[in-house]
Amino acid sequence: MSFGTRSLPPLGPPPVRSSILSPKGLATALTVLLGVCAATRALMVVAGADRYAALDGVTDPDPSWALYSAVMGMTLLAMVPTAVVFIIWFHRVRVNAGVLAPEMFRRGAGWAIGVWFIPLVGPTLLAYGIAVRVWTVSASKSAPGGPASGSASMTPVAAWCATFGAAMLTSLATGRVAEARTSVLVGAASDLLYAVAALLAVVWVRRLSALQSRA
Repeated sequence: MSFGTRSLPPLGPPPVRSSILSPKGLATALTVLLGVCAATRALMVVAGADRYAALDGVTDPDPSWALYSAVMGMTLLAMVPTAVVFIIWFHRVRVNAGVLAPEMFRRGAGWAIGVWFIPLVGPTLLAYGIAVRVWTVSASKSAPGGPASGSASMTPVAAWCATFGAAMLTSLATGRVAEARTSVLVGAASDLLYAVAALLAVVWVRRLSALQSRA
């Protein structure tokens, strides 16, 4: 009497790819939200210019202040959901990179959330350090030839970090300027930098998400 044999499933952990959660849905949401943020910041520049003219006596100050306040409220409403979704996306890509190459990270994935609550250096230098490692891992794993072929330029990450950092510093300087018209000008410069930073964020969010989707 013979007994049939059944092949057993291979032992070991599941494939790495099965542990990666695609960030593309979050990237799509961020594209829309960051676009709205860029638009509201651009409106802030226009409102700032109108406010400057009012302070200079060129236009009526009451409608100017009403416009400035309304656009500022729109900007804050756009910022809150964008910040939430961005942090979720940033944590997602960090977790994925940790699955692909855990040896590249000395700190836990929770730092991808925590850095955004550390004043000034957190959202700039510390976030940039995490972003660079995530980008490097994602680019190397998505390249057909392996790590040696992962040569996707990190320019989008560096450009975003530099612009976002400059916007934060300019925004801080706004509150330290005593003269009202100068303060409005500095604020408009900060809003313009934030608008550019939002557009640059769209570029690297989409590129990084695409890299991880191919990993």
